[in-house]
Amino acid sequence: MEFRPDPELEAFRQTVRTFLREKLPVDLAHLSIGMFSPREAMSRWQAILHGQGWAAPSWPVDRGGTGWSVEQRLIFDDECSAAGTPTQDTFAQKLLGPVLNHFATPEQWQEHAPPILKGERKWCQGFSEPGAGSDLASLRTKAERRGDHYVVNGQKIWTTNAHRADWIFLLVRTDPEARKQAGISFLLVDMKTPGITVRPIWGIDGHHHLNEVFFDEVEVPAANLIGAENMGWSITKFLLNNEHAYTADLPLLKRYRGEMRRLAVTQSVGGTRLIDRPEVAHRIALFETELRAVEMMVQRTAALHGDQGHFAHAMGSMLKLRGTDLQQRMSVFMVELLGDSGAVADTQSTNDLAAEMFFRRASTIYGGSSEVQRGIVAKLMFGL
Repeated sequence: MEFRPDPELEAFRQTVRTFLREKLPVDLAHLSIGMFSPREAMSRWQAILHGQGWAAPSWPVDRGGTGWSVEQRLIFDDECSAAGTPTQDTFAQKLLGPVLNHFATPEQWQEHAPPILKGERKWCQGFSEPGAGSDLASLRTKAERRGDHYVVNGQKIWTTNAHRADWIFLLVRTDPEARKQAGISFLLVDMKTPGITVRPIWGIDGHHHLNEVFFDEVEVPAANLIGAENMGWSITKFLLNNEHAYTADLPLLKRYRGEMRRLAVTQSVGGTRLIDRPEVAHRIALFETELRAVEMMVQRTAALHGDQGHFAHAMGSMLKLRGTDLQQRMSVFMVELLGDSGAVADTQSTNDLAAEMFFRRASTIYGGSSEVQRGIVAKLMFGL
């Protein structure tokens, strides 16, 4: 791997910085409370990116994306994080988007992709159920074909931002007689469809991100089926490999690094700055080393995009393991740097480190628990 600065990439970084300096409205910067930006801020920022031609950094050019390299996408994420831009709709951009680009019919793509690019349609992910989280293939929400519609009945849980979403991409069981993985299909469902009920789940961080979603005789046009009936598991494996890779959240880890440095310089104990205490400096240096290793792993994994071989899938799981473990340990360390005041949570603050630490307790569970990821690595890499 080449460690020397690439002049072309440095020029690209300056282009991104200039764009952010000139186009990011002051009232949109550093707005996130909890882990997500307000919906209106997300929509405004997405419209600005769309006007620049940067609406989908990870999509190919022929699908409305930028066609950027892995390195360019990482630079863009870095600079947006540093500038405090609103988040993009991750579910639409990095999960559903690649599925649409790879599996959707031209009519389906035309229906759903342009509103994503313009920031006009928000999405949520309907996968986990009570009793079917990490063992996703055990899902029981069923869809019965009746004429030109599917009728959906069941429940999803831990559905992030379902209360703010316009649509949901949904895994349903369409063949109850088939083995677990073989009887699953992938549906797109309008959240305004009669029969859908959303109930909030408040997190230990004091914020409302999560929901229960109930489906009672919900009619979904058969045209909203992605791929063929009962091929949902193949689509899901494609999607989850992307999810494992982005769940490491490299921009977040870099933000943590900056916050640790700031706290170590500004906080003191007994008249001595924390950064001047060897044990603190040593721990920050160790985190720095781990972060650089994760960054190289992100580059390597992202470069395998589209490769659905065993190695690519295992790399996504390994990255999910290392990245989320680091999220947890870094967030705990930041609270420790605050001393006694670190235990005080302020859910209205954009820099509530206690709430951040609480939220990150779930990092090693959502998207497939660490235990499951280790099993995937053991099977794919070592044949165990």
